[in-house]
Amino acid sequence: MLVPFFRSGRTLAMGGALIASAFLAIAWLAPERGGPAFMIAVAVGAGGYVIAALAIAAGVSVSRRMLLMCAVAAVVWRMPLLWTPPIAAHDAVRYVWDARVQRAGLNPYETRPDDPALEHLHTPLTRTVDAAWLPTIYPPVAQLYFRAVSAVNESILAFRIAALASDAGIMTALTLLLRALGRPPAAMLLYAWHPLPALEGASGGHVDVFGALLLVLAALALARRWIATATLAFAAAVLVKPLPLVLLPLLWRRVPARHVLLAVASMAALTAWIGRGALPLGSTAAFLDDFRFNGPLFAFAESVLAPRAIAAAAVAVGLVVAAAQRRDEKRFPWAWPLGAALLLSPVIYPWYLVWMIPGLATSPAIPMLMWSVSILSVYGAWHDRELLAPLEVSTGLLVVEFAPVLIAAIWLAAHRYRHHHPRLAT
Repeated sequence: MLVPFFRSGRTLAMGGALIASAFLAIAWLAPERGGPAFMIAVAVGAGGYVIAALAIAAGVSVSRRMLLMCAVAAVVWRMPLLWTPPIAAHDAVRYVWDARVQRAGLNPYETRPDDPALEHLHTPLTRTVDAAWLPTIYPPVAQLYFRAVSAVNESILAFRIAALASDAGIMTALTLLLRALGRPPAAMLLYAWHPLPALEGASGGHVDVFGALLLVLAALALARRWIATATLAFAAAVLVKPLPLVLLPLLWRRVPARHVLLAVASMAALTAWIGRGALPLGSTAAFLDDFRFNGPLFAFAESVLAPRAIAAAAVAVGLVVAAAQRRDEKRFPWAWPLGAALLLSPVIYPWYLVWMIPGLATSPAIPMLMWSVSILSVYGAWHDRELLAPLEVSTGLLVVEFAPVLIAAIWLAAHRYRHHHPRLAT
């Protein structure tokens, strides 16, 4: 009886109405991040998204015109978020600082915002940069992105608008990718209507949305057999953040050596230019050694292994999962490998999962889908920080975040076992 209900267009519209009302409430009330009003609105949006996802899974019929209207609605309810008050230590402040350092002809991987010799580069905005004692951690393509956006306007709003434009680009490219793969275009709404990209794009202004756009463009080019374009787009995504490196097995034997050499040469030239001939490591070592947030598996592993060894293990796990997913290479299934690598990260901010959400549309991964929703509970940690407590995730929030993922993984394993061993399961 439930399947006909979820296949109804009215059910999909109900989910969209709940998501829209949640974001309008956040924009109108401007509640503190992680506070009660904020978390209630996020819960309403998450509930609407779950309803919409169930409708899509049930095979709701969505015409091209209706899909376009749904995509427009997703952009419209993001727009009021552009003017929400920024949270303390906003990442876009670091983006602006890095851009100013580049325009001054300096190496962003060696300059620190708290260096007295660089006081003349500061503005009232950049004096609020977080972790001012550390140089940047962002790779070269991210640096180019910072410079391009800041050339228009040095503000948090400029990066929010750029993230919103990237968001709209992902929706467009993902729709084309789904059609190229023979998947229902309505699956695009698994990204477009997801609360997380909206919160971390139009409101957060994070560079991760731009990186995810490059990854979707790489998958689209690969599906269209534009191999050179796919290789360069993938290389650019890696130079926004190195997380997509774990997807390399998905490209194995699909990309000729000449295209690989082209991508490597382009990456090397760009890195040498941005880094002034030095390696673009910046504060990477400090990040691995000192920063911790929402990484329970990393905390457990750290009792027996060094932090950098765990980071290497995370990359290895992602590579192994990607290699195992090659049997489904037509869909370029990137949600599982990215999610597996992130689970072993010392820091798992909600916006990191933006990278894997488009992959949920091309190749379903129920536990990863559950995680992308349950991680919304982590915003409660910001409320604790604003009450002068350290930014850390309580045990209760960890249970809310990871218990649904574990349950979904157990259910999926049992379902596959029954499918492959029906007699034993009986």
